[in-house]
Amino acid sequence: MRPLTVLNAIIFGSAAAITFGLTSVIIIYLVLKGRHPELATEFVPLLKSSAQFALLAAVSGASLLAMLKDLQWRWIAQTAMWFTTVAIGLLYWPR
Repeated sequence: MRPLTVLNAIIFGSAAAITFGLTSVIIIYLVLKGRHPELATEFVPLLKSSAQFALLAAVSGASLLAMLKDLQWRWIAQTAMWFTTVAIGLLYWPR
């Protein structure tokens, strides 16, 4: 496997794991919403984060598939994955 494909797989696996964890927390928030109203303030940012990492997982998954199968659009997908990764990194970078 080529080094760029390995990096792609690492990003895909990390994004998928983070998305799974955040989605699990969303389910827990929905279950506990009635008993703990203070959780409501954190629900919208949690949804945004979950959506961002779901997008990264989808883009990096498509890019990984394109790299593994040597599809013609693999470099476009690779560029989209790196752009999405940098954009999410900038959103979470401390100011």
